[in-house]
Amino acid sequence: MANTIQRNRAEFPSHLTDIRAIMPKLVEILESGREKNWYCFAWLEEVKTQMSVCAITEMSQESLDRGMVLRAFIDGVNFERSTNRLDQTSLMKWAHEFRSELDKKFDSNHKYKQEAYKTAPWSQEIARGLSPDFLEQLPKDLNSKSVVHFGVMCEENPALTTVAGLKKRTGELRTKLLDLSHSYVQAKNQEAVQDDPYQDLVEIRVMMRQELKTHIFVDRQKNMSQTLPISLAAATGIIKNGKSTRGISGGLGGLEITRFRDEQINEVTQNAVRLTKAAHLPPGRYQIITGPDVTGVIAHEAFGHTQEGDTWMKGRSIAENLHKQRQKVGNDKASIVNHPNMFTMDRHSFGTNGSYFFDHEGELARLQVILDKGMLSPPMTDLTASTLLRVPRTANGKRESWRRPLMTRQTNTYFTPGDSTLEELIGMVKKGYLARWSHGGMEDPKGGSLTAGAAYFEEIIDGRMTGKLFLGPSGGHVELSDPVFSMLDKIVAKSNTVNDQRVPEVKFGGCGKYHKEGVDAGCGGPYILWEDINCG
Repeated sequence: MANTIQRNRAEFPSHLTDIRAIMPKLVEILESGREKNWYCFAWLEEVKTQMSVCAITEMSQESLDRGMVLRAFIDGVNFERSTNRLDQTSLMKWAHEFRSELDKKFDSNHKYKQEAYKTAPWSQEIARGLSPDFLEQLPKDLNSKSVVHFGVMCEENPALTTVAGLKKRTGELRTKLLDLSHSYVQAKNQEAVQDDPYQDLVEIRVMMRQELKTHIFVDRQKNMSQTLPISLAAATGIIKNGKSTRGISGGLGGLEITRFRDEQINEVTQNAVRLTKAAHLPPGRYQIITGPDVTGVIAHEAFGHTQEGDTWMKGRSIAENLHKQRQKVGNDKASIVNHPNMFTMDRHSFGTNGSYFFDHEGELARLQVILDKGMLSPPMTDLTASTLLRVPRTANGKRESWRRPLMTRQTNTYFTPGDSTLEELIGMVKKGYLARWSHGGMEDPKGGSLTAGAAYFEEIIDGRMTGKLFLGPSGGHVELSDPVFSMLDKIVAKSNTVNDQRVPEVKFGGCGKYHKEGVDAGCGGPYILWEDINCG
């Protein structure tokens, strides 16, 4: 009988038990006597980060950051305070001082415009529908006083991760990759006598990191926590002319999910070397197949940022008017979802780093369609955006950390899959390219245009991969750029998925909003064949 891999859910850190017990009291201090018009909550974040980098020199580090936010939502306006002084005396004093400030602002003569925001009790959340990952972790006899914890499934207990262990893994992976790269170069140079032999890599850099995030949220209806281990391994192969390729593996789970598969190994050990002989792409319009990396960037930039509720609120998004006018912005294959509670995907039993059970305002995570067969849906929201725009609330209220403001942010944004295989998509291409590895992206939410970078292109001629690689016209990465609407109208076909949930490959990623506020955000999707895209 085959061995069954044991997987357990990440547990609540016991050292946070005492702080958690204080949090309902803090909410009571803020709301007491004002429950009719004030909605308040407490939110705590703890992030333990461990990292090791192995290159010519080695570096490792470990940090622990912990802080709490108190929020009062009154007449559609947020009032917040944050602190990292978390002993009971300091917290109680802090809450009383905050309450005094609010009492001065909203004295007995204040005329309220609206009653307090009402969050859904557990009974309504269950009636609305929750995925098995939620339901199997809910205690019996659930009520507003129940202490609820959500944890993701892990093979390796993230609480037992050490810097020494990461250092050992990075060293072993670097040695393996260097040996494989050297063997590849030797084999290529023995195939034929060449005046221009392949060169060994100058360097391989390997980084492993684990962030163990715990959030606690308490309001008058819920007392819940989540532990989210985010594990990552990244290796970069650097060639003589300074160009590089990178392999990444990771997501939401223990260190077991950082194991490199063949595609990551080949990207670092072989494709970096192959780029020394890559041609330069003439600028133009080409048939393109985008892999999950690049597909995800297009989804993220196309109608990810434009469908963020606070972008609508500021009048910075073209999507608001298009939604109201019911104007189609892509063909029937153009469907994009925001999926925060994604805990499995395509070939994997884990989700990516943009996933969670609830956002930083305590909204339970659920899948949301933001573009449906070319038609825009209501936007992603936080509490404020939902209230002011009068649209449904979604679990997209996120902070960079407890020190930073909350905004509407993406979680996991991806195109829905199709019904073709990658081989079938390649067979449809007369002359074009496959773009697998992303190199950033940008969007203009008001003007409706985007760019998505690809590290390089792989050539396809008459439905076959030729083995040739192409860099950008100047020898750097390739930029794919077009107006969003014309791009989304040129989806020819999409690849299918292995899993029954129809969740495609979603990659480890991040999002920087307003050039400074960085958060975890997975982006991906199927392989997509585009009729043509402007490339240069």
